[in-house]
Amino acid sequence: MQFARRPCRPAGFTLVELLVVIAIIGILIALLLPAVQAAREAARRMTCANHLKQWGLAMHNYENSNQVFPPGVTTGSACLSTPGCVTSNGFTGPNGEYMRLTFVVSLWPYIELNTIYDRYDFDYCLYAGKNRSLMTESVSTYFCPSDRIGVWTADSFTRARGNYVASWGYCDYTQTRTFSSDAPRLGAFGTNSRTRVSDVADGLSNTLFLGEVAQADFDDDFDFRGDFLNNDRGAAQFMTLYTPNSGIDSTACYGQTPNLPGPCKPANLVFVTARSYHPGGVHALYGDGSVHFTEDTIDFEIWRSLSSMNSGETVNRAH
Repeated sequence: MQFARRPCRPAGFTLVELLVVIAIIGILIALLLPAVQAAREAARRMTCANHLKQWGLAMHNYENSNQVFPPGVTTGSACLSTPGCVTSNGFTGPNGEYMRLTFVVSLWPYIELNTIYDRYDFDYCLYAGKNRSLMTESVSTYFCPSDRIGVWTADSFTRARGNYVASWGYCDYTQTRTFSSDAPRLGAFGTNSRTRVSDVADGLSNTLFLGEVAQADFDDDFDFRGDFLNNDRGAAQFMTLYTPNSGIDSTACYGQTPNLPGPCKPANLVFVTARSYHPGGVHALYGDGSVHFTEDTIDFEIWRSLSSMNSGETVNRAH
């Protein structure tokens, strides 16, 4: 008895089956992608916090050696340390008159950058040719990995940028004016500051030392945010006029109207808010060396009080 042979089914997927498989894969990717992105951001946050801890350790090693914390920024003649040193008024002469340093340079030996520090000539200004090449060396601890990594290119003095800047307090750049009727609440750092542990009357664990800032959206010779090797207004500091990631930063006009997304003010009235690309808040280093993630929703009065070093507030830092 003979049986009729059924035709063999072609090997492989039909078009409908293939489309179903592709759709399933797409759904799985859509479900997994947020988890992958969250894991990556968690890793970036951990790295960012570790960078700030290294800065905190450097701060205390500096204080242990000098009995003061480093100045927020340093101004004055670059030749003060060398008798008979001849300065020039500007950037092109044999020395250059102004030091224009920030706390970053002071801490180089304490973040394992002795090779840069030893080559820096403190009898010359930041922009002098012999020092300029040292300014371009980008170091991983300068940056939060959630922000872009690059160098300042808005002028001819190219230099590395960073995300970690000093707490100036509840005030503007000059630390002489606030934006309310309250007296200025000064932070632990300022121009030519020499803060001792005993000066931090509110307690090291209750006083902001460093915080994150987001680098400027684009390089412009008015918006210095993240240009933290430079002592220009708004380059190496943040203020607590607003809670993290809120308000609008005020950059320097320098007598002109720059092409910037935000407002500008006379240079001495500049203020910069703590900002980051982490969802929901910023990292902050406190005077005791601890690092905490501060949420954007922190109470303004608490945030303002944490930035002052001797205003006598009692602060609950559970935020």
